[in-house]
Parts: sequence; C-alpha cells; structure tokens
Amino acid sequence: MRRQLRLRNLLAIALIGFTLCGTATVALTEWIALPPAQARSAAAELEKHVRYLASEKLTGRGVDTPGIKLARDYIAAEFAKHGLRPGGDGGSYFQGFEVAVGVTVKEPSHFRLAESQLARSEQWVPLGLSASNKVESELVFAGYGITVKDYGYDDYAGVDVNGKIAVVLRYEPPPKDAGSPFKKYPEYSVHSALRTKANNARDHGAIGMILVDMNRPGDNQELLSTRSSLWRGGRNLVAVQVKRGVMESRLAALGISLSALKKKIDGGEKPASMPLTGLRATLQVTLEEVHERAENVVAVLPGADASLGQENIVVGAHYDHLGFGHFGVRDSGAAGTIHSGADDNASGVAVLLRLAQRFAQLSPKPARSVIFVAFSAEELGLHGSRHFVEQAPATSSTQAMINLDMVGRLRGDRLTVFGTRSGDKLSGILSTAADRLGLSASESDDVGRSDHLSFYDKKIPVLHFFTGTHEHYHRASDTWEKLNYEGMARVSELVMACALQLADTRESINFVSLPSRPPRETHATGQSSKTYLGSIPDYGNAEGVRLAGVMDGSPAALAGLRPGDIIVELASKNIQSIEDLAAALGAQQPGDEVEIIALRAGSRVTLKATLGARRGNLGRS
Repeated sequence: MRRQLRLRNLLAIALIGFTLCGTATVALTEWIALPPAQARSAAAELEKHVRYLASEKLTGRGVDTPGIKLARDYIAAEFAKHGLRPGGDGGSYFQGFEVAVGVTVKEPSHFRLAESQLARSEQWVPLGLSASNKVESELVFAGYGITVKDYGYDDYAGVDVNGKIAVVLRYEPPPKDAGSPFKKYPEYSVHSALRTKANNARDHGAIGMILVDMNRPGDNQELLSTRSSLWRGGRNLVAVQVKRGVMESRLAALGISLSALKKKIDGGEKPASMPLTGLRATLQVTLEEVHERAENVVAVLPGADASLGQENIVVGAHYDHLGFGHFGVRDSGAAGTIHSGADDNASGVAVLLRLAQRFAQLSPKPARSVIFVAFSAEELGLHGSRHFVEQAPATSSTQAMINLDMVGRLRGDRLTVFGTRSGDKLSGILSTAADRLGLSASESDDVGRSDHLSFYDKKIPVLHFFTGTHEHYHRASDTWEKLNYEGMARVSELVMACALQLADTRESINFVSLPSRPPRETHATGQSSKTYLGSIPDYGNAEGVRLAGVMDGSPAALAGLRPGDIIVELASKNIQSIEDLAAALGAQQPGDEVEIIALRAGSRVTLKATLGARRGNLGRS
C-alpha cells in the first residue's frame, strides 16, 4: 500500500477511504451516506447558492441580461474563496467569447397590403425567424399552416402556395378527441411552433408567411416581439405578423371572413384553405444579429502527481438560463417575464460550487488536476462548452468530463446518468458509488444533449447527472422553493465519489463511441420522434446540420454519413437547423428509406438511409 487518503470533517461525508494499491489504481473502499446533521448543513449550503442564482436580482441569467454578470462574479468569488487557481484568459477566472443573442430590425423594413402601407409595431412586426429579403406576391390562406400526414391533416392540401405568400393562423385547431395530435389553447403541441409553421410554408414553396393571431383580439400582446420569435438556425423565408383587425378588414372587402374560416377549421379539424384571389402583399424585412460577450468561469485544482503531467478531469455546469423568456420558453405569452431557472441550472451550479469547495479541502490532493467550469450560453446552443473544448489547452489531456444539468428534483432515490457507456470504466465507478449511497442511478442508452456533448464530440468520456424533467422546465415557475435540497446533497455525494475516483486513479479512462442501439427519446419539449438515424449533431452550426459523429452500426453509418458531413436535405426536406432535422425525421416512419443530401468537403453527396425505431421516453433534450 503506497498511501491512504482519509478525509475527515467535510460537511458532506461521514467517511471516505481510498487506497492506492501497487498498480497505482485507486479503489473506492468506503463511502457512506451523510449523517442527518451534516445532510441538513449540506442542503442549507446548496439552498443558499440556488436562492441567490435564481433570485429576481439575477434577471433569469440570460446572456443579454445584467443578471448574467452578477452570476459570473458570484461563481468566481466562490472559486477564489476556496483558493482555486484561475483558469481563464489572462490569469483571470473568465474565458470570453462572442455569441448571437438576438436580432434588431433595420431599414428598409416595410409591409404593403393591397394599397395600404402598414405601420410597423402598431399594425405589424417582423418575426425574428424571418429572412432578410423582399418578396411580393398574391396571398393564399393556409389555415394553421400545419401538415400532419400520419393523422390525415394538411392545411396545404388543395392549395398552391408555390411562389406565393401564405397567410397562417397562430396556434392550432382544438383537439376533437384524445387521439388528436393537437392541444387546447393555451397549451400547444410542436405543430403550433412558429419554426414548424415557417418550415412547412417553405417546404410547400411559399416565399413568405404572414401570421395572424385570432386568440388575442385587441390584446396588447397580440403582436409578438421580434425578439421572442427568434429562431437560431437558417432563415430563407420572409415572415411577419399582422394584427387580426388589419387582415380581417382587407379580407372583408373580398367577402371573406377570417373568423368564419377559423370556426370551420376548429369545428372538426378540417382544413379550410383557399386562394385569396386579388389580394397582394409586399414584404421587406431587414434583420441584423445582436452579439454579446459571454464568459465561462474556470478554476483549477492542480493535481498532486507530477508524473501525470497535464492530465485532468473537468466538472462543469451551465449557469445561464432564459432571462426574460424571449426565446426557448414553454409558457404561452411569457415573454418579458423573469425565468429564474432554479433547476435549470442553478441546481447544477450549486452542486458544482460545493464540489469545488470539497476538492479544495482535500489533503493530499488528487493525482490528476480537476478543472471546474461554469459554462455560459448553453441555452443558446452549447456555445460556452464548445468554446472551452476548442480553446482550452488542457482539453487535450482531459480524461473525463462530468456535467451537472438539472439535478435539483430528485424523486425517491432515482436519477439518470447519461454517457456511462462512453468510457470503459464509468459504469462500474457509478454503480459502486450509487450502491454505497443507496441511490438508483439509471444509465441512459443515449449520450443526451447538454454541455458534456461538446466533450463527447472530442472523444472524451462523459457523465451527465440529471434528476429528470418536470412541468416547470423552461417555464417561469422553475423557482427555488420547488427544489429538493436534501436530494441535491445526495446527488453531490454521488458526483463527488465518481469525480474523486476519476481524478485519483492513474489508469487511463478509454473513450468508447456509443453503439447504435436506438436510444430512448430524450425530448422534454413535447416533441417526439419515432425514428432513429444515429447521427450526433454539432449543435453550434448555423446552416445545415454538421455531424460531430455517427454511431457505429446506425442507419446513418450504414448510409455512409461521416463526422464533418453537413446534412442539408432529408426526405426532400430542406435542412437548415437541428429543428429542421428533427421535424423531417418526425415525419417519417421506422423502416422508411430516405434520401439524404450532405455537404462533404464542399461537395454535395447523395446517400440513402433506412431509418430505425426509437424506444421509450426519458430525459431531457
């Protein structure tokens, strides 16, 4: 026996024992649950962090809100208090990067309907998902602008919108029975999403889309803000919203009642689409992206074993959230409301800070260095973690990454851990620690989507700890008092056990590419897909869907897709974003053969894939 670590008087543990044997491998010998007094103290510490990070003062921690800087400074101060070394730019704790947070409307932007020039902001607004372009054409009423082929509903059936501007209603028809894919207002399904409507109009050949909200007549919230209708991803359709009264008055001159058409559709889920002969519009929209500086907060605990060089493990959690709810929320009409993000992801940051404190108190220190990172701009597309893995020199020596995202809602003894099969020793480490702590850790078949994916894409083994989705996910109701702080203390124990085992072993953790077994569906937004392709998207790409990887033996691999390919078309659907790809796959059935067009080294390649089937429903997108 070369040495023995004994860690006493740490708030979260009763006894930790690790033994370094002759083969230089650390064995977990003893790790028991917290005594009640220490558990209460740990829970109180975690609650303190969450209550601050999820307070109104922090304005939802949106990248474009003042609260994000308060959160950044709070995290850095905690790292400094515990004596951790700065790991950011220029000897600071901050690692900066630029990210697009929205768009502003520029001139020329105008809307001419028939012979009338409409007043922007009073009668119409550009939608944030719009292309910057000018189009002019006749109008076609396309109902709710929805196509659900396997349900037999298609607002575009029987009308030709090719080269024309589609007029579509916001939301969706009320469901006629339990078998309907639609939901009753103010709830909604993915079919009512603006991006889905825009995609569908574009795929049917429309050059523009005019949205009309018939559910808020005269309401001061009738017109969406351009900011709240932002869509990250390709834009090739001019899209605006016009007030109901404006459109109704123009249609009345043609003897058409928009209210009557809506009532006809709603009465039995039957489309009532029709050409609006003689009614023309000119749409011109000019949008300019708005960029903000975002910052990861990085701290380092140097390893004790010089023979391991720069080897490290990374423990991370994103600290940004949705701010005032202008993009990504699930609440209908919640734009302008603070979204505190207590579980997503003040909970993960609180556990990260606790782990940083605990590791800083260890004596002796772990063999490998431990890097603690609070990522920014995760909600905008994993930008912070992508920047970290591309820019941090230590990433090339990272043995494993642990991600904490939504760990505040432990129910019973159960939590989910993604990525356990991405490293050859991860499953055993996790199961040993979970058994000792009396927790049931479900090992997901999928790698999942959060900041750990940026590391997985670099062939670094990952673990993502997650206590499950819930009705408050991406809603203003995700507030601090709903969290299970004693449960968070238990989760922190499990993560500490796994992290210390990874940091103090001198054996390599070998990366394993996840096999092609179809994963359980992992969406928490209500959108689901029956089909499985087996591609691993690079979530930071702006146009098309670049593949960071392809699962071995999957339909994608068998079709010949490779890492680095950019999917631009699937089953005749134009693919410009992750949402496009999800919608295109969702329109297919398992066993369907689809044609895929991808860009490879600048050239277009055409491939064919036979789609597989997904299983079950678990987790978070």
